[in-house]
Amino acid sequence: MVSGDWIRTSESVWSEEPNKMHLNNDLKGIELHLHLDGAIRPTTLFEIAKIRDPAHKCANVDEFIHLLRPKSPYSLGKFLESFKYVLPIVAGDKEALTRMTLECIEDCATKSGLCYVELRFAPYCLSGPSLDPEAVVLTVLTATHRASRAYGLEARLILCIIREMPETADAVVQLAIKYQGQGVVGIDVAGDDSLWNPEGVSKEIVKAYAVAERYGVHRTAHAGENSPAAAVHEAAYTLRAERIGHGYNVVHNPSLYSLVKQTNVHFEVCPSSSIVTGAVHPDSLDRHPVHQFHLDGLSYSLNTDDPLITGKWIAEELEFCTNQLGLPLGAIHQSKLHAVKAAFLDTEEERAILLKHILT
Repeated sequence: MVSGDWIRTSESVWSEEPNKMHLNNDLKGIELHLHLDGAIRPTTLFEIAKIRDPAHKCANVDEFIHLLRPKSPYSLGKFLESFKYVLPIVAGDKEALTRMTLECIEDCATKSGLCYVELRFAPYCLSGPSLDPEAVVLTVLTATHRASRAYGLEARLILCIIREMPETADAVVQLAIKYQGQGVVGIDVAGDDSLWNPEGVSKEIVKAYAVAERYGVHRTAHAGENSPAAAVHEAAYTLRAERIGHGYNVVHNPSLYSLVKQTNVHFEVCPSSSIVTGAVHPDSLDRHPVHQFHLDGLSYSLNTDDPLITGKWIAEELEFCTNQLGLPLGAIHQSKLHAVKAAFLDTEEERAILLKHILT
């Protein structure tokens, strides 16, 4: 499945310094919240699906895309159901994981014009009988180094703990520690946040985040997408997350919103996915929480989340922000500056290089 061109570029990647920046002057974008398994090319996914199951119920890629895309009325549950079709196709398949990673990095460069991207994935969701979670991380890391070098962008990885699988939390953070400095920069907690427990996040996840902080592993957390403001407060104060994935519902609780603002936490805003997850109603775009974040001077970035599901890469996402959300161009420019400041970089020298590159 992987072309000869990619094979020819694979030899010297590991001999390069993984965190030394080599940025293509034509690429100026930045994205912090992009799920690898939500950024697979539909054509690739359908091709692999048909190889695995020639009798697949979808006759062509258009039918397959229709199957994957959520329908109104929207909800996070419906959104996550799409991955029940995606994960069985690629999980545990080293060749498929390599191909989807290579193609994702290529699309980040050619479709989104990104010079810096942080890809996230759950090692335990992409593993299988012949490919354990660590092998998943190594497979994605290797492909990421190959492709990012070829396109002149920086790609870093975030390992996700699935909130419904707290028993894997320690193992995920240990993988993040082991491959820190080789391309893995952080951890995340993802999954269905509508299942958030008011009694508190599981002790296994709390412990994993504490260990991550102790070892200098960066931390983001999905919260406040379909969970209440208290979940965002918990992510910021209990998990001590540096960034919040989504976080929209925090604006509906003024007292907790005030407390969260004091942490200077960064919000990874994903406008299109916020609609199709049911986090924001499509009739209230002019009141999207990102407007409040901007007016209040909070740190936020604009991201795609899952282009496979939303059909939007960053160029289309930013058009959506200006044309449908009504965000001013100044807010979009500010989001890029916020993203550079919040990026999970290893040194402030790298941050200065990235900022200069984006601005010139």
